[in-house]
Amino acid sequence: SLPLVQIALGAVIILLVGAPVDVAIDPELFLVLFIAPLLFDESRHASKRGLWDNKGAIVSLAVGLVLATVLVVGFVLNWLEPSIPLAAAFALGAALGPTDAVAVSALGKDIHLSSRQKSLLSGEALINDASGVVSFQFAIAAAITGSFSLANAAQSFAISFFGGIAVGLVVGLLAVLALGAIRSYGYESITVHVVFEVFTPFITFLAAEHFGTSGILAVVAAGLLIALMPHKPTPAAARLKLASNSVWEALVFVINGVVFVMLGMQLPKAVMPSWHSSETSSLLLCALVLLVTALVVGVRFLWVLIMERMHRGSKPRTGGQLIRDALVTTLSGPKGAITLSIIMTIPFTLSTGEAFPQRDNLIFLASGVILCTLLLANFVVPLLAPKEQADERDEQAVN
Repeated sequence: SLPLVQIALGAVIILLVGAPVDVAIDPELFLVLFIAPLLFDESRHASKRGLWDNKGAIVSLAVGLVLATVLVVGFVLNWLEPSIPLAAAFALGAALGPTDAVAVSALGKDIHLSSRQKSLLSGEALINDASGVVSFQFAIAAAITGSFSLANAAQSFAISFFGGIAVGLVVGLLAVLALGAIRSYGYESITVHVVFEVFTPFITFLAAEHFGTSGILAVVAAGLLIALMPHKPTPAAARLKLASNSVWEALVFVINGVVFVMLGMQLPKAVMPSWHSSETSSLLLCALVLLVTALVVGVRFLWVLIMERMHRGSKPRTGGQLIRDALVTTLSGPKGAITLSIIMTIPFTLSTGEAFPQRDNLIFLASGVILCTLLLANFVVPLLAPKEQADERDEQAVN
């Protein structure tokens, strides 16, 4: 698929050009420049009815599954490799919690997904970044200071989660009112409308971060609100929508390419320090990558399987089909640029001035899991849910 080609291109560029090329970027800047507009566009085109009908399952995946991943990966990795402190292992689990919205949307074009699967995957990718980032921040704080407060963590998560939604709704409403005021004065400029719309996710993200809330959720909330607001069907509105869709289509294509090429350029830099290190065996690191990948995929599969079994209840569906659908949903949520941008923020030192334990190895493990999940999504999911055969069955059913 195109994302894997772009990742390979980025890796080839950095390997050929070498170390003089510095593609490092601040994670916060990465989120606001690339992830914010992508999520804003995704939320504008997401199925609102599908998101509402599956709201419980989406929150379960975006919050419950992330926390379960943190705990399972943390305890198992610390048990197998005691040199990795428990808090640091929790941080790795938190970074591996979010799915990559860019990879999910790109993958969805090449496979057949049911409407529920599309809603679950898109809704999860829109929300789980916030829960993963907050969990990661508290795990890192515990690793640095050696202390952790569950009450403070719960309070901060609630502020970040619900505060981000509130800020997004307010900014989205202000954007709608501002555009309405512009139209009321008879200024139906397509250029002004599109530019205003393109800048909205950046303003929303920065406003939410200024108030200490989740910029990701604020962008999603603003996009959903703008899409849900009623629009009078006029010729001018139709022209505006056509121009807006064209601009966003080109913008999203460029951003997707930049994100995956940058991911490919970052992966060798993240992997090489641990690979050439004499402290840890390269074979052991590769085995840990496969183990952590199995843990992440296994926890996700069990969570989705139980969730789908409870959702379908007594509805007739064979066990094999249920397992296949759960496996498709599981593998269609790969890790990507979000995970790498989170894990790269691990500090170099603790509060005592000592080096952060196993920092390079944690980055290596996260990078390996990203590659494994992307490969599984690219090569296994099309075998389980081929698009062409599904489309042929749909056409036969219609005829």
